[in-house]
Amino acid sequence: MLNDRDKYLLYSELAKLSEAGFPINNAAEAILDTRPPSRQANFLKEIINGIESKKSLTETINSLSSKLSPLEISLINAGEKSGQIPEIFNHLSRYFNLKNSIQKKIKAGLIYPILLLHFGIILLALAKTAQSRDFASEAMNVLTTLLVVYLIGTIFYFGFQTANRKSQRSPSLDAFLNRIPILGKVRKSFALSRFTQILRTYLISSHSVSSSILAAAEASASGRILRCTKEKILPSIDAGNPVGPVLANEPDNFPPVFARAYITSEESGTLDVELKKWAIIFTDEAESSSKKMEVIFPKVAYLLIVIVVIWQIFKMANIYFQTFEQLIR
Repeated sequence: MLNDRDKYLLYSELAKLSEAGFPINNAAEAILDTRPPSRQANFLKEIINGIESKKSLTETINSLSSKLSPLEISLINAGEKSGQIPEIFNHLSRYFNLKNSIQKKIKAGLIYPILLLHFGIILLALAKTAQSRDFASEAMNVLTTLLVVYLIGTIFYFGFQTANRKSQRSPSLDAFLNRIPILGKVRKSFALSRFTQILRTYLISSHSVSSSILAAAEASASGRILRCTKEKILPSIDAGNPVGPVLANEPDNFPPVFARAYITSEESGTLDVELKKWAIIFTDEAESSSKKMEVIFPKVAYLLIVIVVIWQIFKMANIYFQTFEQLIR
């Protein structure tokens, strides 16, 4: 299974080689010559086998043993259809590099708070042991408490991963996750970055407006944008109306300043230039918010754990006072 760092490195190399004119199978072979780790090598070999068996790139990645995310499949499919594969690989490389960097910094920032939490739990157990003289029982309580903490953390982690994946098709889940401070800003900015980038690549490749909008909405990985596209934007296009006014009526999904810029560029015939500019703006916003998140998240976790530890210390002090009173009596 490829991790985020593997994906960043692979997409980065594939972007450089495909920009230089290498076909995908030849690009994969060139990367294999550098003797990458086994996970990356297996991925590249499967790409080569799929392409050489006359499959499209999208068909190939759908049959890989190391399953790619729906986001990757959607973007690569859009890039293949629009003939803009290097641009898509560059976007995926940048995305996974940022994601990997954030996760590493958050994990590093959580080490001390987690150690502090263990200290608080063990400290309280020592106080109880001094009172009850039952070391075995208190040791079992510590183990049980830690297992519960680990279980809650695991459920939270996998629950968030599942919600994030399902939000690509669920408007309600997408809206819920977008309300989370800072994280919501990161998600919305990346969704709009993908939307504008894919819309531009389709339009400059002479696809119809409706197929371009739909492909962009699917690549955005946002349930809200996808629903808005299917229920409002596409019917408006089918009725012969421009896209811009519909975007302007959806401020929760598309920023008003972006909608205004879309309307004017749509009327002036400079939509491809405007979309390229906004793709960069939204990506920069996502990266800026991500950097805030990697700083704030560990601090919030640290504050919560400090509160728990202080509460444990008060409980420990209460136990000592009770023990002291018993000794006096």
